[in-house]
Amino acid sequence: MTLCQKNRGRNSANIQRSCRPLFFLLLIFLVFCPAYADEEIDDGDKDTWLFTYIFQPILNVAVYPISAPVQYAINNGLLEKSVDLVTFGEQKKIIVYPTMNLKPGSQTQLGMTYRHRSMIFERDYLVLQGSYYANGDVYLSDRYTKQEPFGLPLFVGFRYKLDWDSDDVFIIPGSKNAFVQPDSIMSFQWRIGAPLTSSKKLNVELSTTQLFIDASIPDNAKDSVLNDDIFPIADRGLYQSSRQYSVALSLVYDDLNFPYAPSKGDRVIISGEYNFAPEYSGFEGVEKSKKNHDYIANTLIWQHYFYLGNAKQYILSAREARQSRKFYTDFSWDEALRVWRPENIRETLFERRVLALQFRMENMWEMDKGGAPFNAFPSMNARYPLRGYADEWSAFHLMGLSAEYRWPIDRFVDGVLFDEYGLHAEKVDEFDFDKFYNSWGFGIRVRMPEMYLFRCQVGFHGLHGVNLILTIVPEFK
Repeated sequence: MTLCQKNRGRNSANIQRSCRPLFFLLLIFLVFCPAYADEEIDDGDKDTWLFTYIFQPILNVAVYPISAPVQYAINNGLLEKSVDLVTFGEQKKIIVYPTMNLKPGSQTQLGMTYRHRSMIFERDYLVLQGSYYANGDVYLSDRYTKQEPFGLPLFVGFRYKLDWDSDDVFIIPGSKNAFVQPDSIMSFQWRIGAPLTSSKKLNVELSTTQLFIDASIPDNAKDSVLNDDIFPIADRGLYQSSRQYSVALSLVYDDLNFPYAPSKGDRVIISGEYNFAPEYSGFEGVEKSKKNHDYIANTLIWQHYFYLGNAKQYILSAREARQSRKFYTDFSWDEALRVWRPENIRETLFERRVLALQFRMENMWEMDKGGAPFNAFPSMNARYPLRGYADEWSAFHLMGLSAEYRWPIDRFVDGVLFDEYGLHAEKVDEFDFDKFYNSWGFGIRVRMPEMYLFRCQVGFHGLHGVNLILTIVPEFK
C-alpha cells in the first residue's frame, strides 16, 4: 500500500475518547434548569464601582463584535430586504439565492439554488442547485416532488445528480486512511410513496437509483493505493468505471408538529436497500475480480423532541421576535449586565427550549466477503454524527447518538448547543469503546416552519481544533 496518504489529520485514541465535562455540565444546566427566576436585581448593585468599571466594559467589548453588525442589519431592515430580494411571484413561491463555500483550496465554490413551490401543479416542489469549484469541478442537482398526483393518495419524486470531483477521496474501512480518487458520478433516482394510515403519520416508500461512476488514478500517483490484499483494486472497483442499481424500501413514522422547527414528536425511519453492482471495467494490468459485488444496506433512525418551555409554542410571533432582537442587540454601556438578570434569562432561554435527540445506525453486508465496492461503506463524519471533525471514518457498521439544545433567537433563527457520540465496527456485534468518538459545539440554524435555509455551527473535539460548518443540509437528515 502506498504511501503518501492524503493528510486528513490524526488523533490518538486517548484524545478521541476525551470528555468535555464543562460543556456537559452546561448542557445539563440548560436542559433541566427550572423555567422560573423572578428575583429582581437591586439597581444599586449595578451602579457599584466593580460592575461599572470592570464587568460592564468587559461585557461590552465581548458582545460588541456580534451585537453591532446584527443591530445594524435589524435597524436598516436588511433581513426583510434580503427576503424580498430572493423571493419572486405574487405568493412568494419562488426563491433564488446564491450559495458559497469559502474554505481554503479546491473546496472553495460559488453556486446558485432555485426553489419553486406549486410550479406546475398544486403541491409540487422543484429544487435546482448548481456549484462551480475553484479547481473547475462542477456539481448539479435537480429534484422534483409531487404530492397527491391525479388526486391519488401518493407522493412521487425524481432526482438527478452530477458530480465532477477531481479531489474526491475514498476511505479504507475501519480507518481514517483516505486516498484521492478523481471521479465523475451521475445518478438518477425515482421515488413513490403512500400513507398507511388516515392520519398520514405512517408512510411507506419505494425507490430505485441508477448510479454511474467513472473513476481514475490521480495525477499524483503517490496519493493512490497500489494493488494490495487489504483493499484490492479489482474487488473494490477503485480507479474503474462501474454501474450500480439499487432498490430500497422505507417505512417512515412522523408526528412532528413542524418539519424544520419541531418542538415535540417523533420521527422513525427503517430502510433497507439491495444494491446490484455488475462487473467493473476500465483498469488495465489488473486481473478482473471474480467476486460478487452486490451488497445490502439498512438504516435505523429515531428522533425525539422534548419541549421543555412554558410558552404556548416554540416558534416566536412577530412581536416576540422584535423583543428578542432587542434583547440580543441593544447593548448600551449602562445595560450590558441586564443579559444576566434572572427574568431576562428566563424569557430568552428558558421559556422556549427544545431538547432534540437522534439515534442512528447504519449497516452494510457484502454478498461475497471482500467484494463490495468502495462506495458501499457508510461513513461517520462532520455531517453526522461528529460535527467536531472535518475527517471521517468508513466502516461496515456505524452507530451514533446526537443531542441538541435549541432555543429561538429570532422568528426564523435558533441557537444550538450540541453534544454527540459515535462508534464504528467491522461486525455488528463488535462495537466497543476503542472506536468511540465525541464532539460538541454550538451555532445557529436558520429555518422557516416548512423550509430549511442553512446553519452555521462550530464543532470541537479536544486538541483536534475547530471545525466550521456552513451548509444548507439539516443536522438530522
